[in-house]
Amino acid sequence: MTRRLDQEPEQTAAVLPRADGPAEKRPYLVVLSGPQFGELVDLSPGVEAIIGRRADAEVPIHDDGVSRRHASILPAEGGTALLRDLGSQNGTHLEGKRIAEAHIRDGQRFQIGAHTLIKFVCSDEVEAEAQRRLARGALLEPLTGLHNRRYLLDRLSTELAAGQRHRRPLALLLVDVDHFKKVNDGHGHAAGDEALRLLARVLQGAVRKEDVVARFGGEEFVILARETSLAGARALGERIRRAVERSRCTFQGAEIALTVSVGVAVGQAPPAFEPGKTEHQLLEAADRALYRAKRQGRNRVVSAAP
Repeated sequence: MTRRLDQEPEQTAAVLPRADGPAEKRPYLVVLSGPQFGELVDLSPGVEAIIGRRADAEVPIHDDGVSRRHASILPAEGGTALLRDLGSQNGTHLEGKRIAEAHIRDGQRFQIGAHTLIKFVCSDEVEAEAQRRLARGALLEPLTGLHNRRYLLDRLSTELAAGQRHRRPLALLLVDVDHFKKVNDGHGHAAGDEALRLLARVLQGAVRKEDVVARFGGEEFVILARETSLAGARALGERIRRAVERSRCTFQGAEIALTVSVGVAVGQAPPAFEPGKTEHQLLEAADRALYRAKRQGRNRVVSAAP
């Protein structure tokens, strides 16, 4: 296995044309994570906006961890806003603390529900669009278009905390391409890149919409599947393994067969969630299972001991 866990692809924000003269600054929300990440929401100064799952909410968020009327935000003068929780079930969190009401400033982030992280910005239209592009670029891996390692680790922490709070399991599948070095050596790195793009499409086609697929580093990918038992995670791993085995990467007229090994681990409640430690433990468990899959001959799914 070739690991590049500490490397992040360089992201460059697009340079957008600017009009001459000062531009009016307006309040916006940028969704940094969750099902709608990258969305830009225009707020009206002095008008309270409801954030929630209701269709008529000014800021509709389609995340099942968000209440119908979850929170509200009231932009004020000087690039600030009043953020209020509206009695939501999962809470509104600012800087890691659950709040009932708080004043926030330009650039601050808050979390609602289990998955959605939002940034409040006060800027002109061009700057706001750059913020949106930067938010999306910071969370995506450019070769495959999947979420990157940074997003995965943030989401893993959120999902584990929610799983402990609601007593539901979280499955983590670590997927590694077998003999990937032979692909690069035999067909060139461009062929290897095409193989990784194909694998990304296969993985996305094998999971549910709410599952997270991310490139973890090199030829390794991670899938997070919430409310999934060990048996369900193994079944998902087998579905992925078979789908990859049936696929063929075509590059410059040559067909390249791929297989993957999959390590499976499941985080279960009720152990108390410890930020940093718990995520590392789950990743290490999946990595040990993946190592056993490699030792046993590759192209197989192995789960960690419950």
